[in-house]
Amino acid sequence: MSDPQTRAGLLVPSLFYGLPEGSPAFTAVQTLADQENVGHPLGPWFISDNLITFGHTRGFLTDQRFVTAVLGSRPTPAERSIAWRTHTLCWAADSVASLPGDFVECGSYRGFSAEVLMHFMSGLRNRRFWLYDLFDPSGGPGEGHRLSDHGPALADQVRARFHAWDNVIVTQGKVPGVLAHASPDRVAFLHIDMNNAEAEHGALDVLFERVSPGGLIIFDDYGWTGYRAQKDMADTFMQAYGLSVLELPTGQGLVVKR
Repeated sequence: MSDPQTRAGLLVPSLFYGLPEGSPAFTAVQTLADQENVGHPLGPWFISDNLITFGHTRGFLTDQRFVTAVLGSRPTPAERSIAWRTHTLCWAADSVASLPGDFVECGSYRGFSAEVLMHFMSGLRNRRFWLYDLFDPSGGPGEGHRLSDHGPALADQVRARFHAWDNVIVTQGKVPGVLAHASPDRVAFLHIDMNNAEAEHGALDVLFERVSPGGLIIFDDYGWTGYRAQKDMADTFMQAYGLSVLELPTGQGLVVKR
């Protein structure tokens, strides 16, 4: 497949979720992705992560700071495919750089997003990054579904991934209970990606009040139809504080704490 997305910078494979291979929709997307569109009157395309756009600059794909951070984190093809989502996280992290508080990610999985942020933020000096995950979920209540790399060894693998940074705290356990044993007093950046409405509500119950005014909260699954329960939960929670969640084309949801 030729890559119509970029001729320099970050290569983004055209991966989509929920399209059965060989289906008419899959074939249509594949046809778009295979087309050479340099000089196309509609401008460059972005075709990946269930997102198809044209005529956008997609400047982050050649932003050297971002590209270096992603490539420095040894991305898999699937991790490259979510470049727009990952850039949203980097933008959010940079936007709260002057605010008091640590960074928190609930639902770290393999640690890719967090490592990109550590590279992008030059090691996140003078603050800590708290990562939480079950790493080996059983699939019980309040737990997201198992992914391919979940298992007994994953927690230690993620800890090893961050061995160069002593300000990254990797904690294995179920949110929200584990937050009572290890969590920051003040938060500037909160990324929630647990694929489970109950767990995400629990995270907000504990951490929302600790988010600094102007701090940013990003829900990874907010706009995805398969996770409607998480959208409904987040909307109801934020409405109680007079806030609303901005749904992004990437499927993420963004909240600015007042």
